[in-house]
Formats: sequence, structure tokens, C-alpha cells
Amino acid sequence: MRKADYINSASVKDFIKWIEPRLDSPNGFYHSYLMKKPAKHWACDSIYSAYETYHWPFRSLDPYTGHELRGSSLEDSARYLGALSLGLRNSIENMDHTACSKYCLLILQWGGVRNKNDKRIQQLGSQICNYFREVEQIFSSDLLLSDYYRDGIIMNSGFTKIYALYLEDFIIYDGRVGAALGFLVRKFCEDMELNQVPPELLFAWGRGKEQTYKPGSINRRNPSKGHYIFPELLNNPKRHTESNIKANWLLKAILDNTQSKFNKLDQKMQLIALQSALFMIGYCVVDIN
Repeated sequence: MRKADYINSASVKDFIKWIEPRLDSPNGFYHSYLMKKPAKHWACDSIYSAYETYHWPFRSLDPYTGHELRGSSLEDSARYLGALSLGLRNSIENMDHTACSKYCLLILQWGGVRNKNDKRIQQLGSQICNYFREVEQIFSSDLLLSDYYRDGIIMNSGFTKIYALYLEDFIIYDGRVGAALGFLVRKFCEDMELNQVPPELLFAWGRGKEQTYKPGSINRRNPSKGHYIFPELLNNPKRHTESNIKANWLLKAILDNTQSKFNKLDQKMQLIALQSALFMIGYCVVDIN
């Protein structure tokens, strides 16, 4: 299945119709949970309102001055990541592997996923710019879904953040975004009374750090219920890649084929905003006593 086949599939078209009134209609989509950090009750009454309540506290370094930066709002992250994205792209264009490594590490630090990934950046060494150019060539091509993953391509919740800041129309796909997509798809399947999750809408989810050792069946990010079963990422790079590619296609198709407040944002922010809404929704998708 290629991108055009995916977007034109009946299940994807039906899902886009289903999700449109839930994007920004008041009480179109209600979701809530107890957040641990900061400790508070979080709720949204539409997918857009989930974007409006985005929260990600980060501590990182200014790439130009080296001074510590802190923030938690989407505006804080967008402003900081915009600078990192520009620096990353320029370093790759100029084949400056030292600068490229620096920007990659700052992106990982922002996302709280530097552990072990810093060694992967180090191992890429002077070939890091060539590596990202090869990744761009693959991910920008019109391929069968199964052909996007190749041996040697690193795919995890850390590197998807780097790819998203380098490539066009590529979202950050981590465990929370996967959980949110699965949750929304499950709601769609329940409303449509489907016998199973359509393969086009099957997305992998990932556990939160503090729940790594809890059984997947009760993990707060497991969207599975009844006969609607979603796979777990489980450090499977091929599964992660395919879920990321499908999510790229789906979110862009939603924005292109619906009318909501997301379309009124600056064009560069639309995909980021929708992805950020999913990030907030996916913090917890089950009721755990």
C-alpha cells in the first residue's frame, strides 16, 4: 500500500468523516485523566482544546548562547524547536557533522530521550549528515508502506523527534501519540460497530517510563479493548516506522479534508498542533483505579 492507496481507502475516508465533528465542536470529544506531573486534573472537550492545553516542561540549552532555557507551553517548545530545526537543516546542508550532532543532542534533551540515543549520535560520527540525507531520501519517496524501514535506520521515540524537525510533513510519533491514535480509532470502531480494527488504522502504542514494568493489559496507554487490539511498540523499529508513516499520512489527510480551527492556524503549525493534541490525549487512555 502506497500513500495514495492509503488516503483513498474506505476505512481512512470513513475515519476522517467520523473525526471531523470531534476536532473543534464543543463537547465533540471529551477526555480526562489525572496528570502526575504537575499533579492536576486534565480534560478536553474537543481535540482542538487538547492542543490548547498542551503541557511539556523542558529544560535545555540555547544553541547559540549555551544558556539554560526552560518552558512548558506549546509556544515555548515551538519557538525553541524552530531554532533547532533551522540549525539542524543548515548543518546537514553544509555537511557540518559537529553542528549536526549538537542540534540532535539538544532535540533529544528537549524531549527527555537522550539516554542511549546520545551514543547512537556519537556512533554516527562524521557520517551523521550523510545518514540524515539518506533518511530524507527514503522517507520522501513514494514507496510501499513495508519498504520504508531499512536496516540501519534508527527509529524510536527519540529519533522520530529529530526526523520531525528535519523532514516535511513528518510527525513526532511516540508512545503517547500512538496511544491517542489507537484510542480514537477504537472509539471509531465502536461507533461503526466494526468486527476488527482496519489494518490502515492499526497504530502501535508505547508505555510511559514509570509504567514500564506494569502488565501491558493494564497500562494506562494501552488503547486496546475487547476485540479491538492494538500492538505495542516494544522497541520494534519496523513497527515504529510503519506506524509513523501511516500517522504522517493520516494527520495530513485529516487537515486537508476537514474544516476546523486547526486550518486557521499558520500552515507550519497545523500538523504540529494536531500532533500535540494527540500527545496530550495519549497520556492516559484507560481508567485505572
